Amino acid sequence: MGVEVILGIFFKGDDNFRVSANPIKKMFTPYRRRAMVPPWASREMLATVFDRFLNLGAPEEASGFAGRVRAAQIAAVRRYTPWMMIANIANALLVTVCFFGTPYLPAIALWATVVILVAAFALIRAWPKLTEPARATASKRGIRRSVIHALILGGIWAVLPGFFALGDMEQRAIVAAVVAGMLCGSGFALATIAPAAIAFAGMLALGSTMAVVLAPGFTTMALLALNSIYIAVIMVSALSLARTLRERIEAQIRSEEQRDYISLLLSDFEEHGSDWLWMIDHRGRVQHVSSRLTEKLHKPEAELIDRRALACLPLPPRTARSEDERRQLTVLMRAIKARQTFRDLELTVEIDGWPQRWALTAKPIFGLDGHFEGYRGIGRNVTEASVARRRMEHLARFDVLTGLANRATLMDHLESGFSRVRRKGGGFALLLIDLDHFKAINDTQGHPVGDELLVEAARRLQALVGDTDLVARLGGDEFAIIMDGEVEPERVGAMASRAIRALAHPFELSAGVVAQTGASIGIAAAEAGGDPTALIRHADLALYRAKHGGRNRFAFFEPAFEASAQRRHRLERDLRDALDAGILELAFQPIADATTLRISSCEALVRWTHPQFGPVSPAEFVAIAEESGLIGRLGKFVVEAACRAALAWPDHVRVAVNLSPVEFRSPALFACVRHALEVTGLAPDRLELEITESLFLEQGGHVDATLSALRRLGVRIALDDFGVGYSSLSYLRRYQFDKLKIDRSFVQGLADGPQSPAIIAAVVAMAGNLETAIAAEGVETAQQLETLRSLGCGLIQGYFIGRPMPADAITTNLWQTLDRPQSGAA
Repeated sequence: MGVEVILGIFFKGDDNFRVSANPIKKMFTPYRRRAMVPPWASREMLATVFDRFLNLGAPEEASGFAGRVRAAQIAAVRRYTPWMMIANIANALLVTVCFFGTPYLPAIALWATVVILVAAFALIRAWPKLTEPARATASKRGIRRSVIHALILGGIWAVLPGFFALGDMEQRAIVAAVVAGMLCGSGFALATIAPAAIAFAGMLALGSTMAVVLAPGFTTMALLALNSIYIAVIMVSALSLARTLRERIEAQIRSEEQRDYISLLLSDFEEHGSDWLWMIDHRGRVQHVSSRLTEKLHKPEAELIDRRALACLPLPPRTARSEDERRQLTVLMRAIKARQTFRDLELTVEIDGWPQRWALTAKPIFGLDGHFEGYRGIGRNVTEASVARRRMEHLARFDVLTGLANRATLMDHLESGFSRVRRKGGGFALLLIDLDHFKAINDTQGHPVGDELLVEAARRLQALVGDTDLVARLGGDEFAIIMDGEVEPERVGAMASRAIRALAHPFELSAGVVAQTGASIGIAAAEAGGDPTALIRHADLALYRAKHGGRNRFAFFEPAFEASAQRRHRLERDLRDALDAGILELAFQPIADATTLRISSCEALVRWTHPQFGPVSPAEFVAIAEESGLIGRLGKFVVEAACRAALAWPDHVRVAVNLSPVEFRSPALFACVRHALEVTGLAPDRLELEITESLFLEQGGHVDATLSALRRLGVRIALDDFGVGYSSLSYLRRYQFDKLKIDRSFVQGLADGPQSPAIIAAVVAMAGNLETAIAAEGVETAQQLETLRSLGCGLIQGYFIGRPMPADAITTNLWQTLDRPQSGAA
């Protein structure tokens, strides 16, 4: 029981060998329960105990690697055995010399002779085995033999503490030192085999106990205490080392299994995969290449082995390498020099005279001592993938239709340009180009024709610029030019003029189509403190000014454009709020019979008084409504308010409402008009919708359909500003109008010569033949009225008849017949 407790202390906490409380307890448990052990069972009991003792620090047999652990344990002990035997011989001789001349010398000499003979025998057997390769596995018999040898040798050395009581103080010190040295040295040498270390230490512990019995005293007790501590340390260390060794062997086995599995996979990869393997050493020389690579290079493996890796690659000639190819090699060499992992690093090579792209992936290999051993990696042919990727990159940076740079590429060039300007000075200019009337051509002639026109326009613009300039397509019919170098207004203006002339030339397209367009250009110069976003905004503001200045022209950005844009933005926001709040108003201008001056209709004119800017011109806020998408809401308000006001007028008086081309294109126009008539109850023939000639620039089916639907509804259609818009009169044959309104420019020119009266007379005659009413706008004097009467014009409108006035004022005047012109109205 005492031995169980003592040994149990050293096994406590070791989960691998704990059974119940500890392994020693498990050994003795079957026998503690018996009151007596029969004599015939003693040998079996001892064999079982010894067998369990041999298993201390050893893995279970079922683990699959117990034999390998035992082989490693025996190999470690074998390495130290010769030196341990030499130490045994030396210590035995030292003790013999120490007791020379004493009456105990014969006994000491006999003991030393036994030690020397046993040690010499073990040394002779162990020395040749140092050069033998270690076994891969070992049985329990090898462990059992080691333990028995340790018991025998330990038993011999256990005799030495018995001489402790026979000598003087010097001899006792020598004996104590030799015992302690043998205990620690042998324990260290046998530590990998825990049972052997414990057996040797246990025998010395038994001898030390006998010395205390034979010569009790403080010195022997101290020797026993020290030896007990050494023995405890040896036991714990032996068990810990055995566990560490077992874990290391297990990890090694797993690593070898994994390496074998990887080797199997790599072999299969080399045999069936499309990629290839390669390996270079620390000098950069090839150590291994797969057969697939040798096939690609048309070289045998022997010709590649031990050659520098770069010399084996079929790189393009140094003088023929592009900048990108030189950069690829630089990146590869820097990665290898820095011993870094690289992945999918592409190189351009030439195989059979054709360029290919190879992707290399590799990882540096380091030994256990941290020494760099080389690279191992794979390679593959990525030519097709590289071509596809480059195509995708091209599509991402260039316009598919025209082949010009796209917006993303333009932004990159602007960023680079500003960076250059900030570093080196200089400048550049941005020209934003918008094709005039492209939408009309695209809608009337079809998208294929429109695409062909864009391609030809791109070609013409590309022909104008220099090598350092960039032409880009931003989308739709928008183009841009970045002019590099000097940006004097004269030089940039000359470029803009050439672009306008080039785009104004007729486009002879397929299927015999000849398209005529033009261009509006906005120009902004880069400043050192600017940025791409601000530059584009400035050019866009200049483009807006060029468009509204008459098109087919260019404009330079001016700081005042910013204020104008801010005003426009403010008006757009406030117009939305005004429509929500219903604070817009209508004014009405009368249209009278030229002979009787009796009012026959009134034109509704929308008015807006802004809280900050005051009265805003309809030309300004209607254009803003068209651009911002508010024209539908604005038109709905005007039509409904005009119909509601007309309900208070005599039945013969109509109300006229202007429709912009943008509003007319809306699919919701017809529903808006019908809804206004339904909610107000106004008769459809009392509503007159005025359209302009510019509407017929877009001769689409929606124009015919909308006009036909409105006429079926009973609404009258009037053609406003006749004579200054669309140059063709073919639409007069296609559509039936209830009224033609002669533009005020012809009325103002009545006194300037015979041209205006002749034109008005021709229009009146044509309207009469078409059975269409004719009205003249801008009548301001009695002389103009008389001339128009003489030319046969039936209706007049202008300040001479009356200015635009609120609904209540117009209602009062409608009950009166204007027998004569009243100056107050003028």
